[in-house]
Amino acid sequence: MSRAKRLAFALPLALFALTALTLAADGLIIGSSVRLFSHKAQSQFPGNRVQALIALVKCQSCDRRDRNNAVWTLGQLDSPAALPVLESCASGNCGPLDRATLSIALRHLRHADSNRSEAFLWRWMLSREG
Repeated sequence: MSRAKRLAFALPLALFALTALTLAADGLIIGSSVRLFSHKAQSQFPGNRVQALIALVKCQSCDRRDRNNAVWTLGQLDSPAALPVLESCASGNCGPLDRATLSIALRHLRHADSNRSEAFLWRWMLSREG
């Protein structure tokens, strides 16, 4: 096999492998962050993962960074229960939140975002009980 043919074969394979590794790394980062932010919310508020995150979003005396992380996490979790809460927040009923984070979370929850296929890469990281 000539060098050009080997290169023509190896290049697409290398690009595929790089894409797969990038998706896996992205999935691990997202999954780890979802777990971390969920555990933090559940350490402060009762209920399952989504209930605790919603309570954290609504808590105006809580740290704004934690509240924004809860908004992002709710968008990643794709829970229908989060949609009315975040829509209310977008109307200004939850105090100061990062508008960009809120917009992205709402886009995820409304399924207006085509970049949702990576969820299978991290959902396995979440415990069943939370």
